[in-house]
Amino acid sequence: MDNLMQAFILLLAGFIVVFVVLILLIIVVSLYSSIIVAVQNALDKKKEQKNVQPEPVATPAADPSSEPEDDEIPGEIIAVIAAAVDAVYGERPHKIKAVRRTRSARSAWSAAGAFDGTRPF
Repeated sequence: MDNLMQAFILLLAGFIVVFVVLILLIIVVSLYSSIIVAVQNALDKKKEQKNVQPEPVATPAADPSSEPEDDEIPGEIIAVIAAAVDAVYGERPHKIKAVRRTRSARSAWSAAGAFDGTRPF
């Protein structure tokens, strides 16, 4: 009976240690996440206070009623490309120098198929 009592006490002590460590881990992770959220909020407030306006993107003056020529890219497309570049680079300095159409002999689907078929293993 003495061995059974020692086994029960050892089992109970093991459960207590495991649950105490789990509770401590939960506390550490929640503190870490609250610190990260606080730092991100502080950085967001700092960015808002800075209120830096990005450089205006030069777009060709196009009449919306006129159709673009073959080599001319519509202003709306250039604005979308500029917005995508701004979303990727954010507050880092960036400048779009030129926007050109590609002179590809293949369609996008054909190029993707060739890329997929020749990709190394």
